[in-house]
Amino acid sequence: MNLENFKKHIRILDNEEATRYRNLYIKKYVDSYTHAKCYQERIEHLHTFSDGLCYEGYLWDFLKSETYIEETQLEEYRKFLKQVLIFWDNHSKDRIFIKDYWKFGKKDMIELDFNLLLDHLEFFPEDIYITNKALTWTIVLTHEEEPLGKRLIIKDGAI
Repeated sequence: MNLENFKKHIRILDNEEATRYRNLYIKKYVDSYTHAKCYQERIEHLHTFSDGLCYEGYLWDFLKSETYIEETQLEEYRKFLKQVLIFWDNHSKDRIFIKDYWKFGKKDMIELDFNLLLDHLEFFPEDIYITNKALTWTIVLTHEEEPLGKRLIIKDGAI
């Protein structure tokens, strides 16, 4: 499926709704207090880049709690996860050196079917935050690899 056809099967939340969910997500899952100085420098303090104000860290570096799961677990979730929300870190194109990396706006949040997401991860940045509308759980796919060369995947909450 090409990107234009893919976009017909998703919903991009309006800015107000996306901002509200992002703020609720951060409040629930991100620990901005334990490492307050680092969080302020890497996330809260926005830096000026050619494509606007962006932060330089990763929200997943500041998760309140985390459990690492295998990529195969994502396949198990296909059986029962339905609609999900996803978003990504607000990074600048000046620091991402992958051609055509951004298929969507940096501050966009997208609602789509979990299976559709897994089948088309190529349309999204490497680091994505996945949750449900009730924010009862989150899965974070990162660009980092664990020592055995597997992609680092973090889960929090009951799925």
